[in-house]
Amino acid sequence: MSILVPERVATTMTQASDVATQQRHKRIPSWMYTWTSSIRYKWMLLLFLFSLTPLLALGFISYSISKSTINNKVTEYSEQLLKQTAENIDTRLGIYKDMMMQVVNNNDIVTMLRTLDRTDPDQYDLDSLSLTTKLSTIIAINQDIQSISFLSPQHFIKGIYRWNDRSLDKVSPFLQTLEDGSNFRWFSTRLGTYVDSLNTQNVHVFSLAKQIYKMSDDSPVGIIAVLDIREDVLKEIGARTTKSNMDIASFVIDGSGHIISFPDSRVLGKSVKEVLGEDGYTEMFRGAMDESVFPLKYQGERLIVNYKKLHTNDWIVVNVISEASLYKDSNRLLQIILVIAFICILFSILTAILLANSISKPILKMIRLMRQVMSGDLTVRFKAKRRNDEFDILGENFNYMVTRIDGLLETVYEEQNHKRVAELKALQAQINPHFLYNTLDIIKWTALLQKANHAAEMVSLLSRLLRISLGKGEETVTIEEEIEHVQCYLGIQKFRFNFNIETFVHLDEEVRTYRTPKLILQPIVENAILHAFTDRETGEIHIRCGLLPEGGVRFEVVDNGRGMDASLVQSLNRHVAPSVDKVSGIGLANVDERIKLICGKPYGLDIQSEPGAGTHIRIRLPEMK
Repeated sequence: MSILVPERVATTMTQASDVATQQRHKRIPSWMYTWTSSIRYKWMLLLFLFSLTPLLALGFISYSISKSTINNKVTEYSEQLLKQTAENIDTRLGIYKDMMMQVVNNNDIVTMLRTLDRTDPDQYDLDSLSLTTKLSTIIAINQDIQSISFLSPQHFIKGIYRWNDRSLDKVSPFLQTLEDGSNFRWFSTRLGTYVDSLNTQNVHVFSLAKQIYKMSDDSPVGIIAVLDIREDVLKEIGARTTKSNMDIASFVIDGSGHIISFPDSRVLGKSVKEVLGEDGYTEMFRGAMDESVFPLKYQGERLIVNYKKLHTNDWIVVNVISEASLYKDSNRLLQIILVIAFICILFSILTAILLANSISKPILKMIRLMRQVMSGDLTVRFKAKRRNDEFDILGENFNYMVTRIDGLLETVYEEQNHKRVAELKALQAQINPHFLYNTLDIIKWTALLQKANHAAEMVSLLSRLLRISLGKGEETVTIEEEIEHVQCYLGIQKFRFNFNIETFVHLDEEVRTYRTPKLILQPIVENAILHAFTDRETGEIHIRCGLLPEGGVRFEVVDNGRGMDASLVQSLNRHVAPSVDKVSGIGLANVDERIKLICGKPYGLDIQSEPGAGTHIRIRLPEMK
């Protein structure tokens, strides 16, 4: 016999099936779920394995071999470029040293300098047209030289151009060359400003300095020659040597890690940490090797760094190669492999669909029938093709299961009808709240007519208390109604116990219409009456309510009763309610729990009390309008 499945029962079946499916999926790891899914996906997975595995293995091996080969070749090529760059710079620095020797070994120049240096020491800046002319002749063949100057402890002697800044701070480092004897001293790149009668020039230069000796007896004359060389010279050497399709940056640093030459002039004179980071600086200077190569990751980019120390001085030439440009061809090969793999995946999907349809079609049909059953139609049946295979056996079992469920649901339906009748009778037997309010009102007026004023007032208070407690079945009331509820409770208790406890209510006008979970003050006040004043005839309870500065609403219930010991307060604040604090089935922990359920975990009770000093309970609530 077939019956229409009740909507609630069908929904329950569907929800139960969904829950069971979710629980089953949670128990199975994601990588195993493919194997436990439909046959179609299993066929697809097998085709993927057989078609893609060799292709991916071949692609990975090809990519790895090409990457390793390119890495070795480019590293070797970079080392050759670095060696060539270092040799070119050494050669150029040697030329500058030879030019310096032409200046300091020229007897006419030395004589002019000695004569100028013996002049009045009060005149600091000195120059000579003859000296300038002589120097111009010597350096005319080399355009790399920006200027030649001569320094002594007493004078700055202009050779070609005059330094704009000739202060002691600028001059004193060069005067240290007097302590080096006949050795050359190299100075790092700086921004030099040069002035003459026609113009002013700002040029990045590095300098070569050497002390001048007498030609007659090789004794020092106390003057040093400073050769200022344009930094662009080193930049051009590096750019010319490393000119290629790869992203190779070549620059020069001194022995302390400061940048002498760099394609970007903004970092000249700064530490190499600015371009290679702390790790690159540490790797370059942790040992005493003259040359080396190492990988580096800086600012999310992978680099290959090789460096070589010059023979002329302690400067270091550095080549930096970006792996992104290094492996550009390998990445293109990888992209081709991925495209081929994507095409193979599409082909495998189409093949899997065609091959799996013949197997999955009966299963999909049964799935559709099961979904009809889940939606409430128990009249469906699986029609077997009498092939006596697994699908026919599965269909027979499915038909038997549906028939069995049909009978069980008929039984459940009859039981539900009986249950509805019983619930209707129970509802009819319940007391209507309005009937209760009207009855209490009649009792009050009857008591007034019989001049039982106390009884009438108690009935009135009880009626108001019940109206607020029952309300319309809502969980919240206005703060004004909650205050009225606790006042009604206090009025009834005074008639019952005839105690002399004064109650003071301090309610801010702005929060009267705010809402609060109902019945949160009465259990706290009741707890104070029954436990805080058991040994005292008089007492005070203060109830305050207002807005918090940081947002929210705060109730405070303060009494001057006997208080509680620290262990009990700690227990209550941990929301463990001892049995002694439960009154009428509603304890302090119950109030705290209800507030957290309605308003959230940040809200609730905070209890402070000391023996003999009373109890202070704070209730924190959100602003509910």
